[in-house]
Amino acid sequence: MYGAPRELLQVGRYYLDFLRYLAVNGYYGKGDVETLVAQRVESLCNPTGKSFEDHTPDGRWFRVRRRAAAGGGTVTVATEITEQKQAERELVAAKQRTEEANKLITEKNRMLEALASELRDKNRQVEEQAAELAEWNATLETRVAEQVSQLGRYSRLTRFLSPKVSDLIMSGEADEPLKARRSEITVVYIDLRGFTGCTETAEPEEVMNVLRQYHSELGRIITEHDGTIEHFAGDGLMVLFNAPMPVENHELRAVHMALAMREALSALSAGWRKRGHALDFGVGIAGGYATIGTIGFEQRLDYGAVGPATNLAARLCGEATDTQILIAPRILAKLETQIEVEPLGDFTLKGFSRPVTATTS
Repeated sequence: MYGAPRELLQVGRYYLDFLRYLAVNGYYGKGDVETLVAQRVESLCNPTGKSFEDHTPDGRWFRVRRRAAAGGGTVTVATEITEQKQAERELVAAKQRTEEANKLITEKNRMLEALASELRDKNRQVEEQAAELAEWNATLETRVAEQVSQLGRYSRLTRFLSPKVSDLIMSGEADEPLKARRSEITVVYIDLRGFTGCTETAEPEEVMNVLRQYHSELGRIITEHDGTIEHFAGDGLMVLFNAPMPVENHELRAVHMALAMREALSALSAGWRKRGHALDFGVGIAGGYATIGTIGFEQRLDYGAVGPATNLAARLCGEATDTQILIAPRILAKLETQIEVEPLGDFTLKGFSRPVTATTS
C-alpha cells in the first residue's frame, strides 16, 4: 500500500521516521509535516473508529479506519477507494458539462422566445408550436432522469428476484422494495452432498460443468415458484419467500419448490453417477420473522435476510439425508392439512438451546 524505502521498514527503526517519510512524500495530503505526523500518531494511540483518507503519490486513494482491539492495541482497516474517487471526479465534470449545456439551452430558448414574439402577429400557428417545443424541453431532463433511475433499479432487482416479481415492482406497485424491514418469511436451504469429494477427484472443468447444471436447474425452478435467491455459495443455495414482495401461501410455495427440486435433481444425480460423481442433495425449510433488505456497500450490494429462520433452515439442511427435505415445526403448523409428511423426532442443532422437532415430506 505504501511505497516506503526498505531501510525504514527494518526491525528497530523508529516508527516516526516511517510516518514522517509518508507525510513528506504527500501520502497524508497537504499541510505541516509535523502536524500530519502527530495526527497519525494520535489515531494509532487513541483510535476513534472514524475514517480518514490517504492519497499515494502514484494516484491511489485509501480510506483508513482504526479502532481499539478488545485485547489491547489498535486494528487498522485500509480500503482502496481509487475508483470511487475517480467516479466522483467524473461526476463533478459531468455536472459542470450539464450546467454549461443548460446555460446554452437557456440562451437558445431566450432567442427562440424573442423570435416567437416578433412572429406572433404574423403566424399564430408557429407560436403555438414553439410553445409546445419549449414545454417538451422543460420536461425532457426530468423524464430522462426518471427513465435512467428506473433502469438502474431494474438492473439491481433482477439479480435477486424472479422476472415476474421484478416486473411487478417496476410497474410501480411496490414502494422501496429493497429497503430494510421486518417481515415474516420462509427460508429454503439446499446443499449438494458429496461435492467436496467430487472436487478432490474430478477435473476442475468437470466440477464447473456439474455446478452449471446444478445452478441452472435450481434457478429455473426458483423462478417458476417466485422465490428470491439470497445467495449462491458453491454447492449451497439459500432461497427466500415473501421477500421483498409479499407472496401468497409462501410456505406452501417453498415446499412445492423443494419437491420440484428433488425431482429434477434426482434425474441430474443419476447422470452424475454415470460419470463417477456420487452427488446428492438435502433441503431444510424454516420460517419466521426476519429483517430483510440490501447488505453491503454501494458498489457491491446483495439482498439478504437476518434472523433465526435462516440459521434453522441451514441446520436442518445439514441434518437431512440424501434427497431428504426437513421441515421446521412453524412451517408444518401452517401446512399440516396441505402436505403429507413423516415425523422424524427431535434434532439437537448447533446454535439452538432446545431440540427441534422436524418432519420430512
